[in-house]
Amino acid sequence: MSLLNSIDRPHVLTAIETWDTAGGGNYMLVHGSVSTHVLLHQGREYDAAAIAGIAHGLATGRTLTAADIPGGSAAASKVLTRLGFDIRDDSPPAPQRVPGTRSTTPRTPRAAAAPRATPRPRVAASDRIVDNLCPRCYIAMPATGICDQCD
Repeated sequence: MSLLNSIDRPHVLTAIETWDTAGGGNYMLVHGSVSTHVLLHQGREYDAAAIAGIAHGLATGRTLTAADIPGGSAAASKVLTRLGFDIRDDSPPAPQRVPGTRSTTPRTPRAAAAPRATPRPRVAASDRIVDNLCPRCYIAMPATGICDQCD
């Protein structure tokens, strides 16, 4: 059961009145809520998570911040939408996956890529040899000097 299931439309309308009376800026200073979801009501814009938190306080006696709401402002906006309010999502768009890859950015062909200003230094295999190896299993020894595999 969602934490916000206890609120209903009259609670939200009272929360909007409370917001207007007290001034939304004061709430933002005290609770520090910055939501990417905006509640649109009678030509005005409200922080969806803040209004849901105030409405929860009216319903249960415990006011919530966006951090207290599981799912944050997105969950608050779903509840407010379910109650018949209009919500605008101002969150940045999610990066799109490039089809056929695991990447979110398209690959650039090698010919089109800009050449490196300085070449990357090559590391020889002999430079990677670890001096401290276990004499029984030949795995690199941790700083304790006791092999995790053998002892």
